[in-house]
Amino acid sequence: MKTKTGNKLNESVQEKPRLVSAGQGFSVLKTVEYKGRFLYSKYNPAKAIEAYIDKMQVLSGTLVILCSPLLWYGIEKLKSLLPKNCEIIALENDENLFELAMQNNSANIPLFRLTEGEKIDSLIRNICKAGSIKRALKIDFSAGVSFSKEKFDFTVNAISEIIATFWKNRITLVKFGRLFSKNFLRNIARLEHSKTLEDEANTVSKPLLVLGAGEGLDSLLYSTFSPNDFFIIAVDAALSPLVSRNIMPDAVVTMESQVAIEKAFLGAKNKNILLFADLCARPEATKILSGNIIWFATKYADGNFFDNLKNEKIIKNFIEPMGSVGLAATYIALKLRRTSSVPVFVAGLDFSYSIGTTHAKGTMALKQRFINSGRLMPIENYDAAFSMAAQTVISKSGKKICSTKILLQYAQQFCMMFKNERNIFDCSSTGINLGIPQSSLFTTKENMRKEKCKSNKNVSNFCEKEKKKLEELKSLLSDGEKSPFRKNLHKEISLSEQIKKIAEEREYLFLHFPDGYVFKMEQSFLKRIRAETDFFIKQLEIAIRENKPL
Repeated sequence: MKTKTGNKLNESVQEKPRLVSAGQGFSVLKTVEYKGRFLYSKYNPAKAIEAYIDKMQVLSGTLVILCSPLLWYGIEKLKSLLPKNCEIIALENDENLFELAMQNNSANIPLFRLTEGEKIDSLIRNICKAGSIKRALKIDFSAGVSFSKEKFDFTVNAISEIIATFWKNRITLVKFGRLFSKNFLRNIARLEHSKTLEDEANTVSKPLLVLGAGEGLDSLLYSTFSPNDFFIIAVDAALSPLVSRNIMPDAVVTMESQVAIEKAFLGAKNKNILLFADLCARPEATKILSGNIIWFATKYADGNFFDNLKNEKIIKNFIEPMGSVGLAATYIALKLRRTSSVPVFVAGLDFSYSIGTTHAKGTMALKQRFINSGRLMPIENYDAAFSMAAQTVISKSGKKICSTKILLQYAQQFCMMFKNERNIFDCSSTGINLGIPQSSLFTTKENMRKEKCKSNKNVSNFCEKEKKKLEELKSLLSDGEKSPFRKNLHKEISLSEQIKKIAEEREYLFLHFPDGYVFKMEQSFLKRIRAETDFFIKQLEIAIRENKPL
């Protein structure tokens, strides 16, 4: 009995980390014994990590991630050697080791369990918004990492991806942010007499067919299916080849903000086709068709302005940026179907291409290639297959095809978004496996419920108020204390506070600046905002004028 009791006691002790004296001479430190092994050296616990830190080369703007910090040996040396604009966080997976690290965290470094994914995500995004962190560096601070190495690696990779995505988005916004905002404000006034995607949710009872512009579109077009049996949603690039074959889709989806997208609508001018359009889409392109417009809103940046649009009930919901119009079209189809029993089919969403061919026949990409073709430039696009960006992948039919990193990311995103949806099928034989069942087309005999569009007076009021706020900001930045908007204030606030409050709620004024990830009360920053007020006042004036009822 004593032996059994003693064994149980020993087992319980081993379940907790045990501090053991270690060291030589005058330098006596503690090591940690846990689960039958020492997590630091028995002779000089701090030596290994401090030697590693001495050899490190850390760049400015690095997020240093300490894995399994335990007794935090080396933390003071690390802090002293870090260049400016660096941050430190720590991670632990084991509950007992986490408690030990918390008890010894005298440096007050943010410490997280690996299971606290949302907290880690939120912190990293907030750190990124400060604009100083460009990269992540992992340091194993003890042998405790060995208990959950794969989980540590996964979390660190996820953190690195968040940082990389933030800066990729910043580059996109610097390049296109002003255009996104211009289109957004021009289009938002049109919401007064239009519907949003939420208004049309759960209205389609017949099968839906989503058509992309990939090679898979050709094989479907030459089959014997009856278009009238389906509610067809085409991406903008697929419209031209469909119209050329006398197949009129029920709806088209467009997201592109640049002028080039207008070419996708050639041959379809004044066609009575329903258009699903992102509020960032090019306004001129959304006016080519004569059918109704149903708007959806992509949140292309975080900020107060977008929150205010929801609070004022101008926009009910934002959708996350998808990048690919094919993904958006599929998302819309799933929103439209009355119930999950209504099937949704996709075709032409290949996210890949064959050697010599990148798009379906009749698309503008192929037509442009035909126009430019000659002795030195064949109509077949071999350049795409042999470019530096091209990768060889295996298609759903087992053939070798070409793709790119961005296309593969879209395919992966498709899988993640839709693989668990009921009754969604891939009826295309080409392209990358999308993670959904393959099936031939089948039909039911029901139709879409249609309703008359109601006027939303909130929209026109919002646009007028927004214009007045920009005029106020313009005056404050130009005239300072002499501005008429400094008089008769309900409560006394400083000029700086008044400027800051207006500008911070309108991120579209500065999100396209290279340093526009956060508002700054700096003279050079405010001068640039002042110039932007003229531009966006003009856009709102155009929007208000164009969308007044005749």
